[in-house]
Amino acid sequence: MPNTKTGWINAAVWLVLFLCAVTTQAENSAHQRIVSIDGALTEIVYALDAGDRLVAVDTTSRYPQAATTLPDVGYMRRLSTEGILSVKPDVVIASQDAGPAEVFEQLQQAGVQVVRVAADYSLEGVIAKVDQVAVALGEQQKGEQLKRKIREQTQQALAVIPEHAAAPKTLFILGAGNRGLMAAGKNTQAQAMLDLLSAVNVMDYDSYKPVSAEGALLANPEVVVVAYTGPADPQALQNSLVMTAAAKNNRIHAINTSVVLGFGPRLGEAVAELVKVLYPDDQASQTLTGTE
Repeated sequence: MPNTKTGWINAAVWLVLFLCAVTTQAENSAHQRIVSIDGALTEIVYALDAGDRLVAVDTTSRYPQAATTLPDVGYMRRLSTEGILSVKPDVVIASQDAGPAEVFEQLQQAGVQVVRVAADYSLEGVIAKVDQVAVALGEQQKGEQLKRKIREQTQQALAVIPEHAAAPKTLFILGAGNRGLMAAGKNTQAQAMLDLLSAVNVMDYDSYKPVSAEGALLANPEVVVVAYTGPADPQALQNSLVMTAAAKNNRIHAINTSVVLGFGPRLGEAVAELVKVLYPDDQASQTLTGTE
């Protein structure tokens, strides 16, 4: 007959060992030294209340403001092993778009945990990013809360779009300055955002290419969205787009790049702002606006 007392003792011992292991894992996670390489991933780290573990970020990490005070390991596609190792990280969280690949191989060989996160520009892609980062940080509970918040905000923003609204013909500009305009084509984050909002991209080429005043007029967008990283230049926009339907109807809008193309925790905010731009109500004309 089995010894019931011994069985209970064994169970208690295993429970204590399990709780010790969980506690140790949580303590280890709390003392991580993290390098985040990708603006959206950095935002996720902060949204999970783990910003105090960051020891460095890349040049695309401009939000929140606290991220700009951290050491900068360089542009995410031109990283150096030495630069990253100089801040003595335990964990490097990086987009799959980051490189070169050999840098991450060398980091792993040096004993650094490397977490590569898929660059999926969609609502579900953002949810997956949060999952991966939360697991790496040992913050799964906060991750669940953040995922729920992002999903609810984004779905609520999309629900405002009228059911039978015509898809607006949109020109998406990345920056506007002395060097002219760069317009987004297919297979870009801008295209992914327009797809999410059921809008039509008037440019049918791949990637980003310069667009002239003649090219903009030929495309004749109903709406122009300008993603900017610094102060928007309304005059440059008006000069290049003055003959388009968008300009004539005062439907040229400037929105901060990290918001509109970040595909991070502020996705719901980006969608809500773009819904106002692409599907305006009838109460006011749309003028050039900026979102910080």
